Amino acid sequence: MNSLAENKKKNLWMYPALALSMMFCAAFTSPLYPHYVGLDSSMFLITAKGMLQGKICYLDLFDHKGPVLFWIEEAGYAIGGRTGVWILQCLFAFADLWLIGKICRLFRANAIMPSLSFFALLFYLFSHGDLTEEFCMPMILLGFYLELRFLRSQEKTHPVGWAFVYGLLFGLMAFIRVNNAVILCSLLLCIAICLIIDRHWGNLLLNLCAGVTGLAIVAIPICLYYHEKGALEDMLYATFLHNFMYAKNNTHRLIFSGHFLFYAALYLPGFFAFFLFLIRSLHVEERRLYVSLCVATTITYGMLLYTNAYEHYFVLGIPLFLAAVAVLLEGTEWMHPLEALKQLLQMGSGKRRAAGAICCGIVCLYFLLSAYSACAPIYKCWLTDITENQYRQIHESVQSIPEEERDSVIGYEVLADFYFFADIVPCYRYYTLQHWMTSDVRDVEGDFCRFVEDEKPLWVVTNKHSTLPLVLPMFIEEYSLVMSDDFVDYYRLQAEA
Repeated sequence: MNSLAENKKKNLWMYPALALSMMFCAAFTSPLYPHYVGLDSSMFLITAKGMLQGKICYLDLFDHKGPVLFWIEEAGYAIGGRTGVWILQCLFAFADLWLIGKICRLFRANAIMPSLSFFALLFYLFSHGDLTEEFCMPMILLGFYLELRFLRSQEKTHPVGWAFVYGLLFGLMAFIRVNNAVILCSLLLCIAICLIIDRHWGNLLLNLCAGVTGLAIVAIPICLYYHEKGALEDMLYATFLHNFMYAKNNTHRLIFSGHFLFYAALYLPGFFAFFLFLIRSLHVEERRLYVSLCVATTITYGMLLYTNAYEHYFVLGIPLFLAAVAVLLEGTEWMHPLEALKQLLQMGSGKRRAAGAICCGIVCLYFLLSAYSACAPIYKCWLTDITENQYRQIHESVQSIPEEERDSVIGYEVLADFYFFADIVPCYRYYTLQHWMTSDVRDVEGDFCRFVEDEKPLWVVTNKHSTLPLVLPMFIEEYSLVMSDDFVDYYRLQAEA
């Protein structure tokens, strides 16, 4: 068998290959597509740009994600604007690849096929990238690796230092988007149950204290910073409360309403991982590990059942599928990717060959879906002028706004990509999708209307089917339509007589 050092050397080709793949698949920030942006990504980029200009997140620019995400985006934007964020995405993907190798070594499996499986799923599910799940993935994989390492060992007590790391990781993920820590928390629950069953109360208490300490090291400075800025309540609302209220109103009850195949593709990796872990848990050896993985898979995909069926939410289940592929390839040495694929299809027993064939089918399906997803920006940016036309129209329209007035522009129900194309930082924190942002405890739309009525920004931009005149009658009297393009209308505050 090849030595560990030789295997690592042979796998180095995956890093440049991954960077090339990110060039095509992470299209919302890739330098290949300068005018291709997504709704969430453009909100993150606009917020990052505003923060570099001295604006305070949540107080001056509001979005319902945690502050750690925006600091990551700000760091990337400082490096090189949109492309700088893409560079950070590549670095995070490299960290994913390195951690995948460590997880595979736990199972003495070659990392080629698990890595290909991981990124085949990721490149489809992350929907052109620059999302919370993508930036959380190295944290998820690091915690996953440590938890697997303990659960697979014969140790009865859990290392306290690792619990401190879990606390740090949970804190970072919680202040990005808390549900991204679902695998970490699921396996921590299993570890706690193991310690309780074995009556290691002292070790359990020490681990709990270490975890809380790690969490506090992340949470306290963040809370103190936003308290000093006068935005603590807004930060906590955006990071936690808004997302809980958003999630509670969404389920997949309409799963059989014509979207069954779409749902099946999203859940297929989870079903495969669960049944593989379930079968392995029937054996006495390493039962603790596989029962825990069954629990983690059930909790993770159960949580996803009560969210919107956005593809990028299902990124959270990829580590479980990665572990399942590694389990299938346990004991294999380094091999060429095609040989690894062949290995899966020609495993010993009939059951293992069937599992290998199903695994290959899932990977091939997601490889095709990823290729299909990667074609969208190619079509819109290279083969047609769809994206360029939107950028050109908005950019040209904005040139009619005097430069000294561009710091007094706000949009009503416009998408955040307007600000990106216009190269404008909005003058008010609730700058996009005000009706959608309104919740049971915060009237964002009403707050926006009060801002327009009281502060009277010089320019208000609306989408083509705006209801603003109905929501705010004074708008008709005090603002006049100056220009319009295919995407938005531009209203200017009328000069006083």
